[in-house]
Amino acid sequence: MGNILHTFQKTWNELNKQERSILFATFCLFLPFQIGGAFLVVILAYEWIKTGSFAWIKDQPGALWLYSFVGLECIVSIVNQNWIGLLNVFGFLLIGLFIAYYRSALSMRLFQMIILEVLLLSWLCAIYGLVEFYGISKRLGNPFFDFVVMNKPKDRIAATFYNANFYATMIEFVLCFCIYSFIVHKKAIHRAFYIGTGFLNLFMLYLTGCRTAILPFVIIIPLFFLLSKEKVWFYVSLLLEGIVAALISWKPQLIPRFDQMSTFSSRLKIWKASWIGIQEHPWFGQGPQTYSLVYRRLHAHKAPHAHNILIDCILSYGILGTLLLIGYVGLLLHEQINMYKREKNYPLFALIVSFYCIALIHGLLDVTLNFLPTGCLFLMILNASAQFPLFKTKKIDYNH
Repeated sequence: MGNILHTFQKTWNELNKQERSILFATFCLFLPFQIGGAFLVVILAYEWIKTGSFAWIKDQPGALWLYSFVGLECIVSIVNQNWIGLLNVFGFLLIGLFIAYYRSALSMRLFQMIILEVLLLSWLCAIYGLVEFYGISKRLGNPFFDFVVMNKPKDRIAATFYNANFYATMIEFVLCFCIYSFIVHKKAIHRAFYIGTGFLNLFMLYLTGCRTAILPFVIIIPLFFLLSKEKVWFYVSLLLEGIVAALISWKPQLIPRFDQMSTFSSRLKIWKASWIGIQEHPWFGQGPQTYSLVYRRLHAHKAPHAHNILIDCILSYGILGTLLLIGYVGLLLHEQINMYKREKNYPLFALIVSFYCIALIHGLLDVTLNFLPTGCLFLMILNASAQFPLFKTKKIDYNH
């Protein structure tokens, strides 16, 4: 750990002010979201005062799609008096502007620093989470070292991320960073740190009780090594997954809350109510977190969202809003594919693909990207191609 901290401090001293502000903003994502959001506003406001504009937007791929989406959702939320949704729209705008700023400063060195910073911060979150778990165990009369994971959201650890599912999503991202760093960095002492960080966060993932967060890694781990051209580790990962599958079949208690299936029946009720809401407002939805309006009106199962990323998108943003989002992501995907072809940076491409897998697989049963820390970190990785000078500007001739 000391060697890692020394590396971080040494590189920090070599960074310019803009790069340091990006790292500070990344740190802010690990604070309670209200505080982190306030700091992001301060960072962007300072840049506005200093330069007089957000000039970086002109080189942001998909800016027209993204800010058209933000504008549409602002209007839709106001028309439907969806004030929670309007607050979400402000969050979307904040993330979009920060990503434009982030792209303008991103380099290979800064990207590696961001990943290292997130890994280090995950240790602090784990310590916080263990203290939180101790308090929950004591309150409920459970022995701490029995590691009893409860079903109720208020009885599951969240660290600084508001609820357990958001924390679990951040852990998913951290685990992907561990795999990426393990592949990229060959020094044994560094790899030991990544392995240790990975196992610590796997344990914390168990304590969150978020079963859905485990599913993506059945695919992500071998796929990551396969896309990174690491054939030996690909076969090792398949072998280890086989061993884990055998252990789980022998002792299913290894899966947190394995015997508590009431949440799935609740999701069926949520999806049924969501379908009614989609039929009522198919084209525009009613703004972010529309389900919170739907369940009150229909006296349906209470939830903040539709617990499925596709259903929630169509319910909240309507067909038109969802198409705008798809257009934005499609342009990012085009950039990522061209980065893969030109730069041959296989581990980075594998990291980006793993984040897509988390969004889609975890998103089958939950919606966790509509939160400032998770949404911002997700888009930071999807925009990672900007660390290469060729992809700093939208005006790229991919044919030459």
